[in-house]
Amino acid sequence: MRAYKLFNTPDGASAFQQGTIQELEHISSPYFFLVNDEPERRHFDWHPAPRRQYVITLKGSLEFTVTDGSSFVVHPGDVVIALDTAGTGHKWRMLSQDSWSRIYIVLQEDQHDAFLAD
Repeated sequence: MRAYKLFNTPDGASAFQQGTIQELEHISSPYFFLVNDEPERRHFDWHPAPRRQYVITLKGSLEFTVTDGSSFVVHPGDVVIALDTAGTGHKWRMLSQDSWSRIYIVLQEDQHDAFLAD
């Protein structure tokens, strides 16, 4: 499963790595929730992740951008592991005309994220 890991650099900026999620890894979560943003909400400006979490896109396509201007595109089935909980964070914008439906799976503070870098 394709995955992108957002993280903070030592200077407080955000960056990302592309990789995959380790299969059959058991990851404990205190809770999860679903969100649906309608196409009218086309973007969300700079913000850090509010907590360590998986963001799994169910519907829609969008572009994430990190501090240095580099970006990546997520499609249904892709996973974003948001660990950039400090500093400037990241921003996103919708690319498709669909709504963006996703599930957030909150990670425990000490939980391994099962990310495998390419």
